[in-house]
Amino acid sequence: MSDQFTEVTTEGWGQRLGGSLIAALIGFVLVIVSVGLLYWNEGRAVTSSKALGRGAAAIVEVGASPVDAAANGKLVHVSGMMQPATPARDPVFGVTGDGLLRLSRVAEMYQWKEETHSQSHESVGGSKTTETTYTYQHVWSAQPIASGQFKVRDGHQNPSMELRSATFDGADVKLGDYRVDPALLNKLATFTSLHAQSAPPSGYQASGDGYYRGQDPNQPAIGDLRVTFAAIAAQTVSVAAAQSAGVLTAFRDDNGYTIALAEPGVVTAAGLFHDEMQSESRLTWILRGVGFVMMLIGFVCISRPLTMLFAVLPFLESMVGAGAFLVALTLAVPITLVTIAIAWIAHRPLIGGGLLIAALAALFLLRRMHPRRSVARV
Repeated sequence: MSDQFTEVTTEGWGQRLGGSLIAALIGFVLVIVSVGLLYWNEGRAVTSSKALGRGAAAIVEVGASPVDAAANGKLVHVSGMMQPATPARDPVFGVTGDGLLRLSRVAEMYQWKEETHSQSHESVGGSKTTETTYTYQHVWSAQPIASGQFKVRDGHQNPSMELRSATFDGADVKLGDYRVDPALLNKLATFTSLHAQSAPPSGYQASGDGYYRGQDPNQPAIGDLRVTFAAIAAQTVSVAAAQSAGVLTAFRDDNGYTIALAEPGVVTAAGLFHDEMQSESRLTWILRGVGFVMMLIGFVCISRPLTMLFAVLPFLESMVGAGAFLVALTLAVPITLVTIAIAWIAHRPLIGGGLLIAALAALFLLRRMHPRRSVARV
């Protein structure tokens, strides 16, 4: 079910110019934040790379039992059966199972959701007319949707979400003879669906593999809840962590980076470290992309007042806006590379120098993309 509401608004040239000045201030903040993010991210990448490299070289192989007292305080690699003394259990629904290391409850509520779609066109004189369509539809969501922020609140109110998703861990988890620190157990995140076999509590009914609160699961109403479960059962797990008095816990490198690796199955130490390095590399590239996009948006926002000066004629606004985007791109690419290069120079000068040369080359190539101005001779 869904319904729509359409609103048409018009902004004059003066209003748009004032808004562009605010956008320019936001743009300056975005550029500064993006530079800080990019610099911090490279430092984080170098820190993790060095720590993981040292850890891979220094790790000690131990058996799951008995506890190797000689490896106390060292980074160890061990594979064995991981199981809890008391299986994970949901205290609200009583759902559990033999040997459950972890149990995940997913609670979803049937709610109203607002989606917006806008179309704008500029007029001679600099005014801008925007037609915004607000669409309201029913969705299942594990997060409460704040209907108080909707454009049209009447008839679209969501009740408070009393039950939330949660994860429960087994008690006194061991890998062989080693006790497992909860922070290390959290590294296991591959859950499989679990059929709830406990009797539903008051107000709920059994539905599918879980429970339902409402009149009819086939015809949900706003405020209805559905609850499903997933779990990680006792199994063979491979770990790279610190051995501290018989407890497998996070290992802290000299540079402050912590190593706590755990994967299902028999995985070599080299395999664990390779996977973690791949994960860190992906995160580094994601944050680089975020930093670059923030910087690009920041420079585009900074150029908005200039674009608005030409907005009295729509075609001029489009032309100046396209040129402003090209200038923003010309600035964002090399500044991103320079920031990354400076960060690496502080940690790894050879790589940083290469990146700095790449940044200068990018600046040169992007400058050549701009159309050259012809100068008439008298």
